Amino acid sequence: MNQNNPVGLDPEWVRIGETLRTIRESRGLLLGECASAMDISYAYLSNIEAGRKRLTPRLLTRAVEVLGVRPIAIIRPGYFEDAA
Repeated sequence: MNQNNPVGLDPEWVRIGETLRTIRESRGLLLGECASAMDISYAYLSNIEAGRKRLTPRLLTRAVEVLGVRPIAIIRPGYFEDAA
């Protein structure tokens, strides 16, 4: 088992979730506010940010609308930090 990923989560899901959280926090949005704006539950968004659930294309579209970023900022590693 990978030490950096002890529970066997998909590393891509984890990375995207962490990026989503970083952008959300940089926008000053609480998890519940963002989840509500995306029309999903607090728990579901929490699971996406933790890498336990996948950010589907439909939810990616909602996230970029709520956060005011392009999809690449969430999908491509390091893009948001480079652009910030």
